[in-house]
Amino acid sequence: MDSGLGNQMLDYAEYLAIKEANPEGEYYIEKLIYELPYMPGMFSQWNGYELERIFGIRVPDAKELFTDGQWRRILDKVGKSSFWNEDWNFSPYITKAFSEEGIELANLIPDKLPVIKQPATLKSKSRKVLSAFFRTKPGYHIKRYMRSMLQKELIRKKNNSINIFRKYPDNVFIGHSLAFRYKGFGIEKIENKLREAFRFPEIKDKKNREILELIHSTNSVAIHARRSDMLFVNGDCYKFGFFKRAVKYIKRNVENPVFFFFCDEKSTGWCEKNEKIFGLDFSRDKVYFVDWNNGNDSFRDMQLMAECKHNIFTQSSFGFWGAYLNRNPQKITCAPDPLFLATNSF
Repeated sequence: MDSGLGNQMLDYAEYLAIKEANPEGEYYIEKLIYELPYMPGMFSQWNGYELERIFGIRVPDAKELFTDGQWRRILDKVGKSSFWNEDWNFSPYITKAFSEEGIELANLIPDKLPVIKQPATLKSKSRKVLSAFFRTKPGYHIKRYMRSMLQKELIRKKNNSINIFRKYPDNVFIGHSLAFRYKGFGIEKIENKLREAFRFPEIKDKKNREILELIHSTNSVAIHARRSDMLFVNGDCYKFGFFKRAVKYIKRNVENPVFFFFCDEKSTGWCEKNEKIFGLDFSRDKVYFVDWNNGNDSFRDMQLMAECKHNIFTQSSFGFWGAYLNRNPQKITCAPDPLFLATNSF
């Protein structure tokens, strides 16, 4: 496991799926990244490991298999690898460190080979030109259209490369594909277990209770506008009209929608100044900004998003879970990629 709450929940879902398909055996999670000091190049670990603190989930930890001295040596070896500078290629370093302390695990996570500069070829030049084109406005829309048309084939290919509900041999290091964000991976097989596990603590503070009451009493629409650390993957959503198209669809299909913005703390001010990017008029549309749940209370934003009747989210596992955990049987969930697990894509 690594990163913030959304990724941890995806990893836990994968943990449940692996157990479901392999009922005999012992299963542990590995979350040593939360014990390493932050280094440049690392993804943000946000508030550390949160599944137990928020949901009371207790899962056997690989750390329990070693003595304190062994674990300190493992942390030291993995830390010195600087795997985050190798496209987050953690698995070979972790399995090697475990092996040197007496536990042999076959690494079934695909290894990310180091990038070796090759002389430019016509094929590589064409790929570079095509990649640059897809970052333009017309290229973005062509790519989106192609992914929509080829949706079934792309999902089939993903399923062929990552089959979570498969039989595994003993003594393996597996998981962390984050695949359950996408259609076709069978998350419905464990949905009841996930909903039982991901029960948020009761909201007791005045501010969140007031906004929750407003969410329940209106045709509430959550907009998860996460920028800051995720702008490198979500930037196109702001540049090329994703939010406008999603909001337009919501307005056509939802009577008197009320929009609730959930942003990371560094993005709220920007969103307040850029209403047109979202297809909204803040002087006419009913819009609220939920900007007070920070630090260890950040999970409350996911909890509130899940209580909204409809959701708009980008490539963020935090926003994904807000939409997925929404219990409204008529919910509209809007994502930027047709492969994401959502009712609509724009």
